[in-house]
Amino acid sequence: MKKIVLASLALALGWSGTAFAQTEVDALRYTQLGVTGSARIQGLGGAQTALGADISSLSSNPAGLGMFRRSEFSFTPALQFNTTDTNINGARQSDERNLLTIPQAGIVLSNRKGDEDLSDWRGLNFGIGLTRLNNFNQRISYNNTASPPNTIVDYFADQANNRTLMGGETLEQSLDAEFGREVTIEGLAFSTYLIDILEDDMGQYAAPLYSLGDIAQSETIERRGSQNQIDIGVGTSYRDRIYVGASVGIITTNLTQESTFLESGYYIASFDEDGEPAVDGNYSLELFDQFTTRGAGVNLKVGVIARPIDALRIGVSVQTPTAYTLTDTYRRSLYTTSVNPNTGASENYDASELPGDFSYSLTTPFRASGGVGVFLGKYGFISGDIEYVNYAGTRFSADESFGNGSGNFYSNLNNSISNMYQSAMSYRIGAEGRYEAFRVRAGYAHTGDPYASSDLNGAVNSVSVGAGVRLLNYYADLAYVRSTSDTRYSPYQFSSGGGEPVVDISNTQNSVLLTVGYNF
Repeated sequence: MKKIVLASLALALGWSGTAFAQTEVDALRYTQLGVTGSARIQGLGGAQTALGADISSLSSNPAGLGMFRRSEFSFTPALQFNTTDTNINGARQSDERNLLTIPQAGIVLSNRKGDEDLSDWRGLNFGIGLTRLNNFNQRISYNNTASPPNTIVDYFADQANNRTLMGGETLEQSLDAEFGREVTIEGLAFSTYLIDILEDDMGQYAAPLYSLGDIAQSETIERRGSQNQIDIGVGTSYRDRIYVGASVGIITTNLTQESTFLESGYYIASFDEDGEPAVDGNYSLELFDQFTTRGAGVNLKVGVIARPIDALRIGVSVQTPTAYTLTDTYRRSLYTTSVNPNTGASENYDASELPGDFSYSLTTPFRASGGVGVFLGKYGFISGDIEYVNYAGTRFSADESFGNGSGNFYSNLNNSISNMYQSAMSYRIGAEGRYEAFRVRAGYAHTGDPYASSDLNGAVNSVSVGAGVRLLNYYADLAYVRSTSDTRYSPYQFSSGGGEPVVDISNTQNSVLLTVGYNF
């Protein structure tokens, strides 16, 4: 279990390979969702499964489309203020990223029959909407002090010593084969003289620079992009007591991550016959890593809302697994400065990984939601939701013809996902008070912890407040949402499962949303 926990700390930097750079973190990134929807719904903490008659119903419970009595258009801009705090060994840093987003927009075309029509089915409503599921914009930075044998140079040697050698080749032959056309992180390190090949009675092995004392480390990670869903759905009503609907969701994903890792310190390149340093000095390295993931996915949602009495609504919604087709593009470079053991002079070296791209498939698990709404006449309502997601059911796959062990890689990755994650229950509750045309709202949402290990807690907690005004043909809603979560991160992981730096990260997102709508 210790190795499983440590593996979850790596935030998909791609340091475990090139084409096969997908990790367990990607499985969670595209599956765990926070509070979404219009300002009205977010002001309620997202508790909308049983409510209906909101454009956000398209992405939650399409049965809510059947409650619309008139056509409607709405648009929601928002300001988001993201703060990321890091803490490693008492060293704290904070970074902020602010942006303007569009969390929701859409239109519903109502074909409801008139009250004089006594048909049981009250007509068919059509809707199309845009929902922002995730914002990836974030900046993470930290400083650390490490000691041998826990530096990133030690990690490079560890990766080299755990290479799979083909056809009886030696470790030196294996690394030499990459020289000038690097495809692994250890190949970059070997090309820039951060690691060397030694041999003793046990055979060949990779050894890092013999560094001494405290080694300075720092890293900056920047992420940009978003995950958006376009929903196309229909809904209808049976006697204004039972509402049913379905929608197709098309999800687009665009994520770019750039990281720069720095390390510097004192090292010894060689010793003389008396065991004293013959060549020594300071070294520094800069590892730059960039990858971009783009793609699309599709899912289907079906839902039902029952209104047995005017004061009570009960809703159920099921979303099928989302099938994604994704493509990663990646590149990586390593720049070093160290003393040449042959000349004793300080020299600069650099090596770059061959850039490339790789396509693969990702299937996220199905989601099931249930909700209840209790209406207090003209004074407002209370709404509550519960949602089930089995995060352990996320699966990667790729074209087996790609070779290089793609089948085994994804089989092992899927097994790791099954062990690392669990099913989780999320719940949301909200309330709205009404006075004539005015509305006030408050809500709370808890996104369940996806991790199976008690050593990690990936839950997200959100609190929200809101207000609105409803006129004959126009309405406006304002909401404020504050979401917090904690996680951990390690830039690299030793095969023995220990010694790597661990950064505690606290994320806070404050959002201010405004929805304006028009009924026609």
